[in-house]
Amino acid sequence: MDIKYLSDDKGKITGVFIPIEEWERLQKQYNITEEAPADSGAKLQQSLADALKKAKPSEE
Repeated sequence: MDIKYLSDDKGKITGVFIPIEEWERLQKQYNITEEAPADSGAKLQQSLADALKKAKPSEE
């Protein structure tokens, strides 16, 4: 997954950008529709959090 991070002027991550192809794949995989709120996908949220951990090295 090609994840791009958005950050403010202090370097704090404020958002994540994923390509539309990835978004469409996630919509199909987790049955996300325009009518359904995205917050109904707890599994999607966990998967994205896991992907974020893999893409961003730990700050320890």
